[in-house]
Amino acid sequence: MRDEKVYHEYANWKMENHDLLKYLIESNSDLIVRFKHVIDVIDYLYDKLIDDVDYSDDDDQIFETGFYYLFDQIEEITKLLRKSYQNNVKNLEERAKDVNLLLSTIDFQNELLGVENFEQKDMDKLIDFEQILIKKIQNKEEVPSSMYDELDEMTFEMFQKLNVEYFPINDIFLEIADELGIL
Repeated sequence: MRDEKVYHEYANWKMENHDLLKYLIESNSDLIVRFKHVIDVIDYLYDKLIDDVDYSDDDDQIFETGFYYLFDQIEEITKLLRKSYQNNVKNLEERAKDVNLLLSTIDFQNELLGVENFEQKDMDKLIDFEQILIKKIQNKEEVPSSMYDELDEMTFEMFQKLNVEYFPINDIFLEIADELGIL
């Protein structure tokens, strides 16, 4: 018997974050683009659990992976929203590109943690980059375009050195959504 606790957690989490998610989706926010396919897939799988007796362990694993990823992403957005934007989503949306850079930085850190032989100095670089970026966002300073290039170059070198191909979660979930026929 599958542990359905995570599905109840998802339902509760979705209710708690309903207003934010609704705003991001309805306004076609640049923030939602990074995990739109994740939402689509986990919503589909959530409904499938209820309706389909053939719900597989693979379905369960995909659901959990997507939910925990989405949970972490929205948690970061919510922290910024509270700390720096007094819960004004429209003001945060104006910084969507910078927030997405921050979320990508965190994604790279998580990916690096999954690599067996990563070097701590590489993780330290990503953490330092994240801290600089957070300060700029919180202080409402402009994030120079050079920081986008810097992250690209830094992560390209890291993953090339480790001989690891990086696939963003949203791209993986885009493929899953396509396979499920929900695009």
